[in-house]
Amino acid sequence: MKVDFRKIEALDIEGNKSSFDISKELGNAIYRNTPDLGELEFAQEIYKNGEVEVDSYKAGIVRTYMEKGKFLAFIKKSVYELLDSINQ
Repeated sequence: MKVDFRKIEALDIEGNKSSFDISKELGNAIYRNTPDLGELEFAQEIYKNGEVEVDSYKAGIVRTYMEKGKFLAFIKKSVYELLDSINQ
């Protein structure tokens, strides 16, 4: 499934939708912390393109580094719900 990390839809406390670009922050979080060359390439793809193909394996990578990064809970919630739809 294609995921565009430049256009993450999240709800504010009043239930209003907003779009957030987390591609640079997520790409950097993975790039700076991974010991794995495959993850390094995935990080570069997220950073440069924003929209990437994400399977269940890559969804796990995103979850891991979102937990390690400084992503706000309401952004995590939106991304995790999106990733959950990949695993179904």
